[in-house]
Amino acid sequence: MTDDLRKFLDTLKEKGKLRMVNGADWDLEIGTINELMAERQGPALVFDNIKDYPQGFRVATNLMHHRVGQKLAFGFPDEMTDLECVADWKDKWNKFQPVPPVVVEEGPIKENILKGDDIDIYKFPTPKWHTHDGGRYIGTGIITITKDPDEGWVNFGTYRVMIQDKTTLAFYASPGKHATIMREKYWAMGKPCPVAMCFGQDMLLFSISTIGLPWGMSEYDMAGYIKGKGVEVVIDEETGLPIPATAEIVACGFSPPPEEDSRPEGPFGEWQGYYASGTRNEPVVHIKTLYHRNDPILFGQPPVKPPVNTWFPIPIHTATFLWNRLEKAGMMDIKGVYVHGPGNRVIAVISLKQRYLGHAKQVATLAGAFLQGGACTGRYIITVDEDIDPSNLEEVLWAVCTRCDPEHYINIVPGFLTSPLDPMLNPEKRARKDYTTSKVFINACRPYHWKDKFPPVNVAGPELRQKVLTKWVDLFKDV
Repeated sequence: MTDDLRKFLDTLKEKGKLRMVNGADWDLEIGTINELMAERQGPALVFDNIKDYPQGFRVATNLMHHRVGQKLAFGFPDEMTDLECVADWKDKWNKFQPVPPVVVEEGPIKENILKGDDIDIYKFPTPKWHTHDGGRYIGTGIITITKDPDEGWVNFGTYRVMIQDKTTLAFYASPGKHATIMREKYWAMGKPCPVAMCFGQDMLLFSISTIGLPWGMSEYDMAGYIKGKGVEVVIDEETGLPIPATAEIVACGFSPPPEEDSRPEGPFGEWQGYYASGTRNEPVVHIKTLYHRNDPILFGQPPVKPPVNTWFPIPIHTATFLWNRLEKAGMMDIKGVYVHGPGNRVIAVISLKQRYLGHAKQVATLAGAFLQGGACTGRYIITVDEDIDPSNLEEVLWAVCTRCDPEHYINIVPGFLTSPLDPMLNPEKRARKDYTTSKVFINACRPYHWKDKFPPVNVAGPELRQKVLTKWVDLFKDV
């Protein structure tokens, strides 16, 4: 675990997971190079000497598409399995104690402070990532900081940001997101919403930014808890917002009510693999202060068409919360939870030891309710027996194919919240803002009332397997 983006990149380089790229064009070339490397699960990329920009103004991409980067950001040991990482993060949640940020007077982010006519967001080599994007998206690997006007707590989240002009940024956030709720509170009071947007920062901050924490819980407090020390922040004088002291680039300003200023935003190639949300007028942020470090690094995390995962290969931001919520709701003998598909959001798999008739269906029904929310919506809920590893999609598919009778054990239920980004919203629903979808519940557990008579699995028992592995260790050591 590191404290800023530069140390993170240095560590990736030491691990052989970083490659420098010189002379690329910001117009589609950087985005396409990143896409091709992400598809190959290749190393992180740092672009320098970018067309039209001076040396030292860099762009870093592909930092979290692979397990090396994600484990480094979250502090997981390299040898930990994916399901163990999810379980470890779940346990951390249950022991959570907030560690608030620490305010400092100075930090690297204050090396350059621009105001007034000196502000020009185009000074950073923002790529046009995808062919049909509506503009240059500086906010992909971003944290957007807001403060609740009533309760005073600080939130940050990851919401896409398109450049409108040299002092104006689009402020897109899906319905139900904390930033959306906060800014609407300011607008209802007739005030602009203070906003700080960070475009390169400590990778743990970005990672936590993509996780939907409960209302009232600050991501700064969670990051401090994971680090074992408070995150150092400096206070922006105009907005009063705390910004990471080691951030690379930060734009601070105000978002007026949409009736005062809103501008066309989109389309943008999103995590489902489509340009689904089109172009609509969205709120904006007028930049009042622009901070950046010397030789700044813009962090880009643009969505890439599945099966490449947009965010992380291990679903810390979805599976952990679902697992905890199921247990806190009283669901017994949950053995593992994992979420597959685009964005680790679409296919939830719950492994359990069935204890009573209807146990699997009860768990699935609760899981369907817990998974809803803004853009982070799942469509498929699958329950499997305890002998199935929910992180292994091939095992899950085997269970679906051999333990599920479609006539009796698949249910489709409509009316769950989805998102404007959903490509399956038909034009009529989209026009009336009916952002709902159906969920599919698949019970791939052995039928409870005759599970003891279900045919046994054709596999050597665990003791025999371990005995053979111990005796023939040399045979399997390189396999």
